[in-house]
Amino acid sequence: MGYLTYSIDQLKGLNGFSTAKEISGQPDLWISTYNSILQLRGTIQKFLDRIFPQKPDIILTGAGSSAFIGTALQGPFQMNTGLNTKAIPTTLLLSHPEQYFRKDIPTLLISFARSGNSPESVAAMDLGDTFSQNIFHLNITCNAEGELAKRSHAENACLVLMPEGANDKSLAMTGSFTAMLLAGSLISQLNNIQACKPQIEALKKYGDLIIDQYATQLKDIADLDFKRAVFLGSGPLFGIA
Repeated sequence: MGYLTYSIDQLKGLNGFSTAKEISGQPDLWISTYNSILQLRGTIQKFLDRIFPQKPDIILTGAGSSAFIGTALQGPFQMNTGLNTKAIPTTLLLSHPEQYFRKDIPTLLISFARSGNSPESVAAMDLGDTFSQNIFHLNITCNAEGELAKRSHAENACLVLMPEGANDKSLAMTGSFTAMLLAGSLISQLNNIQACKPQIEALKKYGDLIIDQYATQLKDIADLDFKRAVFLGSGPLFGIA
């Protein structure tokens, strides 16, 4: 048994066991994430129903890799909700909070964080409370014991905890990234979440297909020198147009 064409012993020798396991486990994690959001739908909807009638600014934020989740979701979130949405990394919120938190405008700060223990993530909540008179926090995290999760019990906050498998042990964000990305997408369209199920199942099917049948080709591409890999990457993947 192994992952991504490597045996467990090989992966442990390369210090890559957790990363390979977490990459391989993502398709199943997507189904678990969908089911988690479906189960939490009532709680999340009740929270958003307090906010959305006020036409708030929505800020999608995160530290490091988590910031890219907001970048990926900015357009779809604005389209699905009809509300002004911006992706702003915690680094910018911390250095120039007065430029992004508008004192008299209702604001929904959606924070993405794997561990929830980054000082930046916690500080973004504090600055939001300081610079905005009417702010709400939707915290999407993978760690129930993290500071972000613990601080989600405030009256103006809501916690969306990812399935246990999303709390990556490896340095690289794999399942944590895609799970939180999917969760954010589903939250932006809660009223349509049932219709999303066939799409999630299709994603799992294609993810399993790539991991099970094309891991060898992916390994070969990864072993190429950079220039050769870039050249191959400009054409159809795996010879499929």
